[in-house]
Amino acid sequence: MRINPQSFFNFCANHAPLLSTLAARGGDFSEAEAMRLIRANPGIGEELPETAWRRLRELQILIPTEPGSEVFFMAEPVARLLNYLFNEANPATPEIICGYVASLETVNKQLAGALDDEDVQRISSAFEEISQTLRRIHADLNETQSAILAEVTRYKTERPRVSVREKYRRIVYWMGRYVEPMIEIVRVDGPLRTAFDETERLLHRAREEALFNDHPALARNLRFLRLVGAHALRVFTQCRKEIQPLYESLRRSSFIAQGAARALEQLQAVGLSRWGNEHLIGVAAWRYQNVPSDAAILVTLRRVIEFPPELPPVLELTAEEEAPDGLVRLLWLESLPTRVSENLPVQDLVDWLAENCSGRGISDVLAAFSVLVFYPDFHATFTDREPRTYDIAGGEITASPVTLTST
Repeated sequence: MRINPQSFFNFCANHAPLLSTLAARGGDFSEAEAMRLIRANPGIGEELPETAWRRLRELQILIPTEPGSEVFFMAEPVARLLNYLFNEANPATPEIICGYVASLETVNKQLAGALDDEDVQRISSAFEEISQTLRRIHADLNETQSAILAEVTRYKTERPRVSVREKYRRIVYWMGRYVEPMIEIVRVDGPLRTAFDETERLLHRAREEALFNDHPALARNLRFLRLVGAHALRVFTQCRKEIQPLYESLRRSSFIAQGAARALEQLQAVGLSRWGNEHLIGVAAWRYQNVPSDAAILVTLRRVIEFPPELPPVLELTAEEEAPDGLVRLLWLESLPTRVSENLPVQDLVDWLAENCSGRGISDVLAAFSVLVFYPDFHATFTDREPRTYDIAGGEITASPVTLTST
């Protein structure tokens, strides 16, 4: 039946603590349990518990599990509204995301058929359904991230009297139920990305063929499509980074606790006299490795198959009869400071090099000039005299004379 919105929200405003308790309690309620919660969380004003109980049923906040039943539960729309108001996120399961993927694939087929038939009405309907699906995916991704991070925060901050094994099982449940399957779905080569790529292709086609006139909405949908795809992978990668250290820590603690329990059990069974008398094999190191995934194996095999073969290098074991040209040039450059020191001071260094380096090219002369100018025992002075032209093998050099003296 229809419910007056004003009456509904007035009742909610007067009984906010009660609704919060009912939402946190969850599950089914008998009349006795509901009355106990109503008395523990009275509303604003002097209202009898029986009146609050009657109003909960009239406003369809609590509905029977089946017609004529005396067991009640909170209506799903009300529970979702309270979760939204109290920021209590519920994680989306992989099956829900796969359902969205299947829905997108179906809409894509309908959109492709509408584009082929140039049916503008069907194109508009498909566009609206795509928009709603993307908004639901984005909302569910945010709720899943909030729920997982809240679970991690609860384990890090609260210290309830729960065994390490129970904590470990809980984290393993979150890893196996939500994080790892979701990453397989939303990864770059996963089904969600494939459906998004097909949707984006069809939207581009609709824009190019001018079959959808709302261009701002079309551009906005394309941007949102890319945003949701990147956001999905980022969300679950971040969740795995948050859970993985806690998982490893609890895993080690669980192994330690399990080993200690087995040791105590064995000590109790065999007694202290026989403890430690068994021969054991000493293990110097223990390396724990995970089983490689199919993707890693395929990448390794592809690298081996596609590796180009190369001939092994051949070592020349015979000694050369003549010294290499580079070695001869290096020895010549190293001998220049000794040769020029016999003629110091030199009034024109470039002229001296041109006379004593006959047969050498311009590059060799310039290299010799640099060696002598920057030699630590010499001091070079660049003069302002008239520039001269020096004839060098292979060209000419024009420069002002440079004086070279001993330091």
